Amino acid sequence: MATPSVSPVTFPTTISASDPNMLAQATAAGNYQQFILAAAQQYGFQPSVICGIGSRESGWGLLLRPPGPAGTGDFAPRQNTKPWRSGPMPPDGQGFGRGLMQIDYDAFDFARTGNWQDPASNINFGAQVLQNNVQFFTNNSSLQGVDLLRAAIAAYNCGAGNVQRALQQSLDVDAYTANANYSADVLNRAGFFQLQGWS
Repeated sequence: MATPSVSPVTFPTTISASDPNMLAQATAAGNYQQFILAAAQQYGFQPSVICGIGSRESGWGLLLRPPGPAGTGDFAPRQNTKPWRSGPMPPDGQGFGRGLMQIDYDAFDFARTGNWQDPASNINFGAQVLQNNVQFFTNNSSLQGVDLLRAAIAAYNCGAGNVQRALQQSLDVDAYTANANYSADVLNRAGFFQLQGWS
């Protein structure tokens, strides 16, 4: 299995080590430490990167409805229907983002039929998605190091096709991500988690 060509690095952060909201998220992430470490090792990522994605996506479960690994997020209706939903929302009435890593209901069968409520399975699947993105940009771009990692993280949010389009247009990899800052924000959060002892 290919792994990212990113040596362990220290990510700079603008987040205070004593930020109360982020400290609460760090405490929540600690509940899943063994799963985060296992997924990071299996797919070749620094654990702090996985922590940064879980923070951005769900606040490590604190921002979900209901809070915790079985919660969902992203309740904005969508117009384009899919074979597995006939309306603007999933048929179970829950949000499109599933579990701690907010696996997208429309994009992945795992979020519709898999054990997405299980934190180990959810974190592992999220790391697998990220690794698949790394492989895509390894094969389809000249990006390396942190630039490759940023592209893969941005694609976690908006899809590899949109990130590739941004690159072709000489735009930042975050150009089509939520708030146009997804990968930068994730790595900023990763830097905070490093301050809390995550590698």
